[in-house]
Amino acid sequence: MSNFGFNSDLIISLLLVVGSFVLALILELVGDFVFKAGKNKNATLLYRIAYNLKGPLVVFFIVSGFLWSLSLLDIVAGDLVLEGSDRKWLNDSLLITWGVLVIVILTISFSRITSVFLDWYSRKILKKTATELDDKLVPPLKRILPIIIYLLGALQLLGYFGFSISPILAGLGIGGIAVALAVQPTLSNFFAGTYVLTEGALKEGDFIEIEGGIQGYVSSVGWRSTKIRDRFNNLVLIPNSKMAESVVTNFYSPETAINILITSGVAYEENLENVEVTVKDTLQQLLSVSENVANNTQPRFGFSEFGDSNINFWIFMQAKDWSASFQLKSEIIKAVHSSFDKKGITINYPTRRIIKD
Repeated sequence: MSNFGFNSDLIISLLLVVGSFVLALILELVGDFVFKAGKNKNATLLYRIAYNLKGPLVVFFIVSGFLWSLSLLDIVAGDLVLEGSDRKWLNDSLLITWGVLVIVILTISFSRITSVFLDWYSRKILKKTATELDDKLVPPLKRILPIIIYLLGALQLLGYFGFSISPILAGLGIGGIAVALAVQPTLSNFFAGTYVLTEGALKEGDFIEIEGGIQGYVSSVGWRSTKIRDRFNNLVLIPNSKMAESVVTNFYSPETAINILITSGVAYEENLENVEVTVKDTLQQLLSVSENVANNTQPRFGFSEFGDSNINFWIFMQAKDWSASFQLKSEIIKAVHSSFDKKGITINYPTRRIIKD
């Protein structure tokens, strides 16, 4: 061994330490000029990945330089020389430490790359896709994937230290069954939500009616529940498992226009041809002034039966959507009633004719 003051290994070790710090400093300086573009949410994907990997890379180079420098030293303190088993123990310990560092840095980096990619995809790509399925898939993936990546990294660390991960995986399988039983309702809602989303029968803004009488506008379709805003402006949360098992009527599919049917009657003494002409003319006038009528629709009219007091008729018309159907029905009733008054057409009250012997 050479004199401590002129130990070439010591000089090389010091150079490695200094070099690693210089390299880390360069990364920091470059990050201030180049990687800072990654702070902007509108930056390209590569810039954002580079910005998020800067921290792990700085730590990796600093710690690696320190470990490599120690591996070259024959001196621990003073003139104490490590030889034989002691030297081997030091090298093995440094190698294990460096292996742990690599696994940790790779795990963190891969998790960050995945998160950055999903965030970029949700902002840049989702808006351009026609389907809404990926809009619902990406948010859960952003929460689940980092957990999976860190679990895999932890298993890799255990395997690196010589632990057999097969029993751990088997234990996770048994524990997974127990957890699955405990969270069965949540899983049921999750898979039902998957079914609702992939089928595409419901989307935000649709007016639906669920078996059992619940009606309202779909506010959102999530993985656990579907949110509906009812007619009284209350928010109703329905578990997706119930949605999947119930009969659901979508008033906005395949189109928003909804049919309305009005029934009434006129006295037996009235001229039915005159009644028909009057009603049809009234409905045609209503088509040109009402904002609640569906486009490209024509009203229909017909007599249906001989009633107890009147000859009954029906009026069929299309409203532009569910909420407009109520207003349109009111407009039709008022317009027909006004036309009957002008023409002297009578709608009888319920009457009974009594014949005496």
